[in-house]
Amino acid sequence: MTPIAGIATSGLRAASLGMQAAAHNIANLATPDAARQGVALSAGPGNGVSATVVGAQADPAAPVEDIGAMLSYRTMFGANLFVLKVADQTLGSLLDVKA
Repeated sequence: MTPIAGIATSGLRAASLGMQAAAHNIANLATPDAARQGVALSAGPGNGVSATVVGAQADPAAPVEDIGAMLSYRTMFGANLFVLKVADQTLGSLLDVKA
């Protein structure tokens, strides 16, 4: 895997984890004492991103924040998918030139 593909893949995983955490929070709105989740993002090895599920505090505005987070994670996922697509096309073009 190329370094660019590795970085984009880590971004896909982080976006997916963030989407799962936000979906968990929305799905459990009516569940008493349900623990809210958040995602902590940090720089990963090789300039990728590392994502970890963390506990989040209860907040009356949380459902709105969760929906906003889902939109952000969807955009993050799409951007990293685009990077993978371009990297694949570039590698394919490079192989065509060398062939």
